[in-house]
Amino acid sequence: MNSDVLNAFTVVVTQIFLGFYVTLLLDFREPVQTWRKRWICFISIVVAANVGLILSCGYWEVYTRAGIVTMTLPYVLLTMWCSRYKGLRVLFNLLTSLAIGCIGNTNGALAAALLPGFALIKPLTRAVSFLLLYLLLRELKQPYLRMLRVLDRGWGVLCMVPTTTFFTLVYITNHQIRTDPMGIMAVMYGFLIVCVYSYVLIYLFFNKVQQEYDSQRNNDLLITQVSALQGRLEAVRAADEAVRIERHDLRHKLQAVAAMVEKGEKTEALAYIGASQAHLDELKPVRWCQNPVLDAILASYFSQAERQGIQVEAALAIPDQLPVDAAELSTVFANALENAIHACAGLPEEKRKIICKCINQPRLMFEVANTCAGEVPLDENGMPVAGGRGHGIGTRSIAAFCENHGAVCSYKAEDGWFRMQVVL
Repeated sequence: MNSDVLNAFTVVVTQIFLGFYVTLLLDFREPVQTWRKRWICFISIVVAANVGLILSCGYWEVYTRAGIVTMTLPYVLLTMWCSRYKGLRVLFNLLTSLAIGCIGNTNGALAAALLPGFALIKPLTRAVSFLLLYLLLRELKQPYLRMLRVLDRGWGVLCMVPTTTFFTLVYITNHQIRTDPMGIMAVMYGFLIVCVYSYVLIYLFFNKVQQEYDSQRNNDLLITQVSALQGRLEAVRAADEAVRIERHDLRHKLQAVAAMVEKGEKTEALAYIGASQAHLDELKPVRWCQNPVLDAILASYFSQAERQGIQVEAALAIPDQLPVDAAELSTVFANALENAIHACAGLPEEKRKIICKCINQPRLMFEVANTCAGEVPLDENGMPVAGGRGHGIGTRSIAAFCENHGAVCSYKAEDGWFRMQVVL
């Protein structure tokens, strides 16, 4: 088989598997299918151009040295363009894929050195190695994608592992392996063992970060729920005390009504009874739903908004049987209402307003809308852009909830209003 054809075939096999790795670990921009197709299309063009040069121009010797510019650099730029996340997050994905490519390349080179008469041994060994590594990566996909949302810092340090592996092995392959193939192979495998061990440590680090994040989120949720339930309990106690006082005064009020009736003042008596009934109705706490935790959360944040001079309109048709865990759903409402209250705080009091709506047919859908000052920037995925460190945690929590339960969340900012809608 012609060496250029064999080299081109090896490149195609390698890039096909690397494409699987990248798409497996890449969080594409919305709409996901559209951007995935764009990525595949453009990357295919880049690969085809390099393969065409190898076949038609004897480009292989140059490719082994310049492939970083003609193949790797376009790969990186196109992937960053199509990814939801930018910068070092997506770079870690790409570098990891390249480091995995080095494992397949090293295995292929070893097989070719052991069986020099078998022309296809190198690409076949690569293909088998890549397939096994793909099955491994598929199991690690979810922990990695969770880290994209949770981990804000440290990606530069993590990138050092695959970066060092890739460039070191590329240099050894291109400049050193011809001098002592088997000896250099031993060095390369030693280096790969260190790389694999480093990735084991990265995996354990990801698990630790996820556990701490889940623990902190559960702790925050518990604090919020306990605080809301305590506030709800205090409101019920206050209402009970007011009703007790009204019951104590009932005898006097009945005497007053009786006196009015004896005097023939029926209109005044009815008005007095109506006023007393209205007063009793005001003392009764509003119940937003049957679930005590969700009811307490809603009551707590509505009361908090009213204390800050924010007008609240609520029309909630929340079913008794919720399609998701009530504690998790209460977190979504808590984050949405807290963000709405913060947004309204910067407005003049007469312009502060929050509207909360919920329907349960055909599916549970709710919207939290609030007035806001100026424009609220949204990123290319329609998500609010965090204003700084510590901001955007509530939005990420809502996004995690929607991903876990297959819900759809959308944001809209127009005409001085910011709206968040969730469909379960």
